[in-house]
Amino acid sequence: MTIDPRIGMWLSIFAAAVSALVAAGAEFTNVFGPDNAKVILGILGLFNVVLNSVNAVLHAIPGMPGPKGAKQYPLG
Repeated sequence: MTIDPRIGMWLSIFAAAVSALVAAGAEFTNVFGPDNAKVILGILGLFNVVLNSVNAVLHAIPGMPGPKGAKQYPLG
């Protein structure tokens, strides 16, 4: 089973956007204050871990074997 490459592409783009928000976390302190910034960064950090874990698992699902003699990757 493999995922549609378009789904994988958009999932990766979304994960990169969430990672960029986490990286820009210092700006949240100026905009929302220190207490709210901690909450926002905590939620974004957990969401980032879950999203990237799901993305990694979906990309690790092996596909159907190809024709005989075709080069096989470690997972399929």
